[in-house]
Amino acid sequence: MRRDTVARSPSLCAGLALASACGLLGCTTPRPAGPRSEPAEHDGALTLTIENDSFTGSDNNYTNGIGLGWSTDEVGTYGEGSFVGGWADFWSFLPFVLDEGYRTYASWTIGQEMHTPNDITIPDPPLTDQPYAGVLYLDNVLTARGNQWEHRWSLRLGVVGPASQADDTQTWFHDVVGADEPMGWDHQLPNEPLLNVGYDASYLLVERDLGSSAKFRLVPVGGAAVGNYFTGAGVGLYSEVGWNLVDAYGISSLRGGFDTATTVGAGPVEDWALSFFAGVGGFGVAHYLPLDGTVFHDSRSVDSKPLVGSATAGVTLRHGRFVLGLATTYSTKAFETQKKDAEYGTLSLSWYF
Repeated sequence: MRRDTVARSPSLCAGLALASACGLLGCTTPRPAGPRSEPAEHDGALTLTIENDSFTGSDNNYTNGIGLGWSTDEVGTYGEGSFVGGWADFWSFLPFVLDEGYRTYASWTIGQEMHTPNDITIPDPPLTDQPYAGVLYLDNVLTARGNQWEHRWSLRLGVVGPASQADDTQTWFHDVVGADEPMGWDHQLPNEPLLNVGYDASYLLVERDLGSSAKFRLVPVGGAAVGNYFTGAGVGLYSEVGWNLVDAYGISSLRGGFDTATTVGAGPVEDWALSFFAGVGGFGVAHYLPLDGTVFHDSRSVDSKPLVGSATAGVTLRHGRFVLGLATTYSTKAFETQKKDAEYGTLSLSWYF
């Protein structure tokens, strides 16, 4: 359970975070990246993402997340009058979006999250444990990519509570696989609409050739968000090494760790592309809904810790129009009475069409 990304100026927060990371690395002038390869043309990519703590042998707290998303090719390729082009035009007042020197991409993801206490067999969980929380959401993201910078603006709309249908989904799934029946969903967070906005940035700090097709890159990331799902800020740093690396930067969030299996800014590849990555991040948390409860209604809650750390390691495999991502994320305790640190796995499958 841990992630997503205070209401200070988001670009200022990210800028300070990235500058701090550069200072710690002892670099003042980053090595310019070489010419960026143009991704192959396509009409977009569909991505199925599954997160589950049972992948790592546990079943508590942030227990499951599933999302289905579509990311576009560069919006200018869709032609005049297209929905994709019109959507980008509507948000063109945002810094970097459709600006000269940047390529703009759009993506949408519909997802569902389930957050549960440590012991799901207790009908009335202790008030010192994380409450049951189901979240159903639609993420809208615009990404502007330059030569070394990537800027992302996100809008999350959704609902928490019984309307998310997370209780029915988990009960059905546990019945299918023969797992313990979750008994405490009657005490889940109440229905409340969600609205969250965020900004994130990635910067290609170092990129080195390691032979004819192998590369190494180092990418600091930073961001901030405000809303009744998550209000806070984060900074992180990840490294990636592999063969036939695509020009796509990973992202970091409080609940999801790092992800380098993105399809934004990338396209189908020839032959095979394989990379291994690892990253660390830290997040300042002012409000995190699954722990701190709803904002406009009374609900169960625990006090979230103001600082949460995470580490992620994984592998990304690309071949033709197919992308596979596997990762494990470890997070420090997110609230004082949490019995153990969180650990969960992520599986993502993408297909360009």
